[in-house]
Amino acid sequence: MFFKKHQFPINLFIIFEKIKPVIYTSTHLNSNHYLCIIPKKWYKNINIFIKNEIFFSYSTLIDMSIIDTLKYNKLNKKMDKLFNESRFIKYNIYYFYHLKSRITLIQAINNNTDSIDSIYINSSWLERENSEMYNINYLNKKDNRSLLLDYSRNEFPMLKDFPTEGYEEIYFDFFENKVNYIKNEFIEL
Repeated sequence: MFFKKHQFPINLFIIFEKIKPVIYTSTHLNSNHYLCIIPKKWYKNINIFIKNEIFFSYSTLIDMSIIDTLKYNKLNKKMDKLFNESRFIKYNIYYFYHLKSRITLIQAINNNTDSIDSIYINSSWLERENSEMYNINYLNKKDNRSLLLDYSRNEFPMLKDFPTEGYEEIYFDFFENKVNYIKNEFIEL
């Protein structure tokens, strides 16, 4: 672990010490922001602990997003295992009002992960965005509706293997009051 033990909140340190995460902190930029790489199986339990612990109960999930690591080069020898075993890296950023600190939980996932919308209410919207843009399947999710894309389309635009030039042109026909798809035919010069 790469941090100063006296700076890290002791309650979280006791719990995190059992799962043996990799913890980073910055003393130069912001000393009260911690990055914790956690195993996938501990994700939901840590969220339940953070939400139900008295000292951490005033916490907020600020952001949740995913990074597609399809064509990442080997950045760091310690991170090779994380990138090779999974395609996606998911991170959640939490803010603790009593501690006045932030913790970013980072986990490596393939295509399935647990939903925390029963723990943090605002995670429902963030999980719907991630499932729609990255094709992530959230287990035990209550609401799986699409937010931005058409329900009839099964495409995931934030994936690195998503084509940048499409094979179809889409436009709305006001006379017929519907969306039309036209197959593009490429012309060779």
